Amino acid sequence: AILALLAAIAVWRSMPAGVTTPSVSAAAWKAALREPVLMAIVLVTALQGAGQFTVLSYFLPFCKQVLEASATQISLAYLWFGALGVAGNVLLVRLVGRLGPGRAVNAVLGAMAVSLLAWPLATSMPALLVSVIPWALACFASNSAQQARLGQLAPQLAPALMAMNTSAIYLGQAMGATGGGFLLDTQGMGALSWAALAWMATALSLSVWAGLRLRARGLRATLEPVA
Repeated sequence: AILALLAAIAVWRSMPAGVTTPSVSAAAWKAALREPVLMAIVLVTALQGAGQFTVLSYFLPFCKQVLEASATQISLAYLWFGALGVAGNVLLVRLVGRLGPGRAVNAVLGAMAVSLLAWPLATSMPALLVSVIPWALACFASNSAQQARLGQLAPQLAPALMAMNTSAIYLGQAMGATGGGFLLDTQGMGALSWAALAWMATALSLSVWAGLRLRARGLRATLEPVA
């Protein structure tokens, strides 16, 4: 809580004066909902969240039951994952301008898919810590890249799109945890990573489709609000 308060103060002090966001009108919600590409990108957030939380929701029992890890080892694994997540987010901020938000989204989705593909090789705690590196680096960065992508494509609709994107995060978490729990009950722990990989592959495919759709329509920078 103390660190969060200090971070909030730092953000408040670093923000330029006069920064405001437009109010979210009914017309803005309607315009966002009527644009298939924007809704597809928001859905990418939900799908990748489902992929992550199919496994992440059951990370603790996996470490205890499959890897027989101690409480200290598990705590360090969470610390490792979180520290890499922060580092990956900082790295994304520096690279997103060069790559472009769309490519950045695809890159982080691909990184998470690599870790999920390698998950069956995590037969010990050291192997697990190595296999999650791409995923951990991309986990926080994925949402930042998605927000940058939505904000660039439709800055006029950004408040509505950011709200939808945030809701999609929690929708994806619920989908992943629920589906993972069902698989854990019916198929066992080994099925989780494959289901998560399927979610992530679907998210990546939809993200690529959205990019191709934008290029086909000649929308390289921004989408105008739908009337």
